[in-house]
Amino acid sequence: MRLALPLAALLFPASLLAQDPKTAVPAGPPLAPFASMRVAIVPIQLWRPDSIGWSREINWGRTRLAVDSALQAVLEERGMGRKWAYASDAVRSARRNPTYASDPYSLGVGRWRNTPPEGGEVLPGALADNLRSVTALGDARFALIPVELRAQGDAVVLRLILADTRTRQIVWAGDLLSPAGAKMLEELATRVANLIIEP
Repeated sequence: MRLALPLAALLFPASLLAQDPKTAVPAGPPLAPFASMRVAIVPIQLWRPDSIGWSREINWGRTRLAVDSALQAVLEERGMGRKWAYASDAVRSARRNPTYASDPYSLGVGRWRNTPPEGGEVLPGALADNLRSVTALGDARFALIPVELRAQGDAVVLRLILADTRTRQIVWAGDLLSPAGAKMLEELATRVANLIIEP
């Protein structure tokens, strides 16, 4: 597993760190403090195949649903149950409230494809509004955003971002790496779960 950004700076919103620059980072999974909070996982947003190789054969419509389902299954298996709102919840709520909710499959995260944000960075206005409408329907403050699944040779990389939709700030960002293959989505989902709950 490779994390793109320093965990110590990203575990809490910058406003909280500023209050106490000596705030200790808890031991254990980096996102463990959020396990007891209400977090909405939005659907995975983007796919980037390699220019050659196995990834050209991926059906993104089916794969994106499989990613979202795998994340939900692993987290429920770890005991999260209905503490968090999952991608399927976001989609269902948006369909019931089309005049209020943004399209959860198109939130506007393209700016993070090449460069991940830094902890404390302010969300762009339109993206912040889109995320807030999705998380509000799930009664959540935080959004876990699977930004992009990217093929990288014989591996896949999942870019993951946690945002505070009330303060409109980035809380945490990282990339998870897994070997490509039949079980790659289950493996990525497991690695996401390992960020939150001990195996």
